[in-house]
Amino acid sequence: MEILYIDPFAGASGDMFLGALVDLGVDFEALREALRALDVKGFDLRRTEVLRHQIAATKVDVVVEDVPHPHRHLRHLLEIIERAPLASRVQERSAAALTALAEAEARVHRVPVEKVHLHEVGGLDCLVDVVGTVLAIEALGVERVLSAPVSVGSGVVRCAHGVMPVPAPGTLAILEGFPIRRTQVPHEMTTPTGAALLATLAEPIVPSVAMIPRAIGHGAGTRDTPDIANFLRVVRADLIAVGSKGHAHEHHHHHHHDDSHDHDHPHEHDDDHHHPGHSHVHS
Repeated sequence: MEILYIDPFAGASGDMFLGALVDLGVDFEALREALRALDVKGFDLRRTEVLRHQIAATKVDVVVEDVPHPHRHLRHLLEIIERAPLASRVQERSAAALTALAEAEARVHRVPVEKVHLHEVGGLDCLVDVVGTVLAIEALGVERVLSAPVSVGSGVVRCAHGVMPVPAPGTLAILEGFPIRRTQVPHEMTTPTGAALLATLAEPIVPSVAMIPRAIGHGAGTRDTPDIANFLRVVRADLIAVGSKGHAHEHHHHHHHDDSHDHDHPHEHDDDHHHPGHSHVHS
C-alpha cells in the first residue's frame, strides 16, 4: 500500500506542508493552476529553493496582495470551497480542516463558531494553505496518510491577546487526541493551520512503521533556527507494517537500522536538541 508518512519533528505549518509536497514531486505549476478554481482574487503562490541547516528544502509562500480584503468568517470560506469546481473529496477534507480550526478557536475563546475572528483564518493565506495541501495530497494518490507525533515547541509567544504559552491554546485544542511532543525549542513550532491539517488528514502513529521510502520531500519553515533544521519532512513510501508496542520486533529491528540512516544528517548538526524529542519513537 502506498502511503504518505509525515515526520513533523520541527513542527508543521501550512506553508511547510505546501513546500514539502512540492519538494516531494507534486507539480508546482499544476497546483497553482488548480488553486485558481477557488475563484478568489488577490493571491499567488511563490516557490523558492532554500537551505535549512545545509539541507535542501522547498519554501512555498502564499503571497497575498496588499489590498483591502473582506474579513471572512468560517462560513464564507466554506462557501468559497463549495462553489469551486473541486473534487468532492478535496472539498470535504478542506472544509473539515477549516472547521477544526474555527471550532477550536471558538472553544478556547468561548464564543459561537460563527463569531470567531480567526486571526489566521480571516485570511486568504489559510484558505490557500489548506486547499493547496489537500489538492497536493490528492495529486499524490496515496492510500493512507500517517504521521509521527508533532513537535510543538515551548516557552511563550506574543500575540494579539498578549503573552500566551506555546503551543497556543487554539493550536493545542485542535490537537486534542493527536500525539504531540514538547520540545526545548523556545518558540511556536506548529501553527493552527499546520495542526488542523495534521489532525484532519493524517492518522497519528506512535509505534514504529516499517516502510520502503520511495521519495522524500522537505518543506521549509520561515525561520532558519539554530536549534533545529526547520523543515517538515514527508516520505512517499510503500507500507510494510505498522507495529505496535510489544510485538512485531523483527520489523522494529529491521526498520531501526533504516531509520538511523535516515536521521543521520539532522543528528550530525543537531544531536542534543533532536535526540530527546525522538528517543521514544526509536525505543
